[in-house]
Amino acid sequence: MLGQDIITFFEAIGAIGLVLAFAIISFLDGFAIPTLPEAWLILIAISDRGVPIPIWAATLILVGVSAAIGAQFLLYSIVKKVGLPKRLKGWMTKYTKFLVVSNEKLAFMNWIAPVVPFTGAFIAVCKWNPRVAFAYSIAGGFVKMSIIVGVAILFQWAISPEIIGDATLVLILAVLVLSLTISFLRRRRMVRKMALLDKKEFPLELEDEKIL
Repeated sequence: MLGQDIITFFEAIGAIGLVLAFAIISFLDGFAIPTLPEAWLILIAISDRGVPIPIWAATLILVGVSAAIGAQFLLYSIVKKVGLPKRLKGWMTKYTKFLVVSNEKLAFMNWIAPVVPFTGAFIAVCKWNPRVAFAYSIAGGFVKMSIIVGVAILFQWAISPEIIGDATLVLILAVLVLSLTISFLRRRRMVRKMALLDKKEFPLELEDEKIL
């Protein structure tokens, strides 16, 4: 698992290593590379590194959001400069119109209920106001990571030390199942909508493929 490899590589450094590892994990996730940052955030948040809990929690949230937004902005810059195939841009634009929220606010909602990958690319392709979109994305990142860190810390305080290991594992598994389920439903929904858009845009081409 990529996230595990990153944690293993940096954890020997101590608290700074874990913060750096989480920054890399969050950055990769910003590029839609599956690193399961929610699960690692829980583990790192409840780890005892000799740092006061409020400072530790605030550091993880700030670093995680900054790294993820950095990845989104880098992707946005690449797409703005290099561009994407016209057909793909058309799919992306039309896909957002199927959603309840199809403007800059989608950058916020995507943190809570992911519906589009590559947020930075969508900001560029859909021609959203980048300042507004990234402001919403930053707010969404702080909300999501604050909730995860808060739940993890409260969970640790509420559970007795004898079962904290097993209880933490259950919490992580619950987060993983929820994240994977949302990702699966998101991708299936995207495939269906892309197929519908493709059929509307290229009906004759699809009919020929069926005949063949």
